Parts: sequence; C-alpha cells; structure tokens
Amino acid sequence: MEVIELINLKKRFNGNEVLKGIDMTVHKSEVVVIMGPSGSGKSTLLRCITFLEEPDRGTVKLGEQKVEAGLPLNKKRKSTIRELRQNTGFVFQQFNLFPHKTALENVMEGPIVIKKMDRELARKKAIELLTKVGLVNRMDHYPAQLSGGQQQRVAIARALSMEPMVMLYDEPTSALDPELVREVLQVMKELAKEGMTMMVVTHEMSFARDVADRIIFMDEGRIIEEGSAEEIFNNPKEKRTKQFLQDVTNLPVLDG
Repeated sequence: MEVIELINLKKRFNGNEVLKGIDMTVHKSEVVVIMGPSGSGKSTLLRCITFLEEPDRGTVKLGEQKVEAGLPLNKKRKSTIRELRQNTGFVFQQFNLFPHKTALENVMEGPIVIKKMDRELARKKAIELLTKVGLVNRMDHYPAQLSGGQQQRVAIARALSMEPMVMLYDEPTSALDPELVREVLQVMKELAKEGMTMMVVTHEMSFARDVADRIIFMDEGRIIEEGSAEEIFNNPKEKRTKQFLQDVTNLPVLDG
C-alpha cells in the first residue's frame, strides 16, 4: 500500500532549480533513507511533501489526500494542506520545542490545540509516548533542562502524538554532540521495528545500512540511484554514488 506518491515534483529558489522533477513512492511500513551531498535537494524534498515549501510543479499524494502544486490557495486547498500536515510527523534538525512548556506539555499541545482532544486523554497519551522514547522521568523538565538528545526525543514524541501516517526526519542528529546521537537513532530504530513508515534524510551511514528498506541517493536535485541498503553500499551502479560513499565512509568503494 502506497503512503506517499510524488509525481514530477519541481522547486526553484531564485532561479535555481533545486528539485528537477522528483518521482517517488513510499509504501506502508517502509523506511526510506535519502542521502546525498549538501545542496542536493534532500531537505527541500521533505519540506515540499508537507508544503512547508510550496512546490512549483507536481503532485503530492498522502494516503487518500492529493495536492497539486502551483494552484491558488483557496479555502478548500488550505484545508487539504492542513490535513496533509496533520498526517505527517516532521522532526527537524533543530528541536523547535516550546521553551516555556515542559516536555509533557510540548507533547500534549498538538492533540489538544489541533485535534481538540480531551486534556486528560492527551496527558495520558503524552505520558505513553514519553515512556516510549525513554523520557517519562523527565516529563516535568523544560527544554533548557534537557540535553540535545533528550530534546530531540521529546520532538519525536511530539510528532508521534498526532498519530501520523508517516514520519519525516530532516537530519535529526546533525545538531547533536556525537555521544547523544545514539539515543535518538535507537528511538528511530524501535519505531521502524514497530512498522512506522519513515522518510529519513541523514548522514548516519550505519543507521542507513542497518535500518533502511530502501536508500535513495540524490544529487543536484535529481534521484541518481535507489536500491536496497545492500545494493547501494555494496554494489552502487552510478559513479556519483560511489564517490559520495567513498567520501563519507573514508573507504574505497569497489567498482561492481
């Protein structure tokens, strides 16, 4: 079952074409890792899926929802985009937590404000999610009292609180000290095991190798190559993919 389908997605910034006609599908419970050099369009792609950036052309399908790019923003279209965002959990490089709210309050916020959930039910669900990410003992702490890794795990719990169809991660460990990366990746691995559909932009090669069902390699706004983790890491077909892997792993990549 397809959760996401992207058709001919294009995006320009100041005349520079950042996405050059992306076609992609993501299936239910699939973990898709998107990798490539800086400036290849990876983060823009995720932001276009949720219309945080409006694509110039193309179509985004999420489940039964379908949004065409480049159309006037009328009331119906605003409503469709709002529904699309509610069905996607987005975890950013920066944690974007409310500094004046506790971890618990941060996780409760979306269900109460957007879904109009009963406060006590939202609290119960938030405690369950903070338990899932290993932070129930920190639920009364404010973001400033938490490490970067703990803040990112709260951000993951907050995204999960909306019960999304898919989780999108935009380099979720890039702002963390190296010793804090593992705790965030462990939470993501557990979610993958539970069958959460995920799209992950990351430079964490070990995570990509261990967890990805499929790897998509992007460069200069295009999908250059895609395949299983084993195919991409052990036998990449494209020269650009081989060069990138050699650069990021500091290991020679053999011509296959």
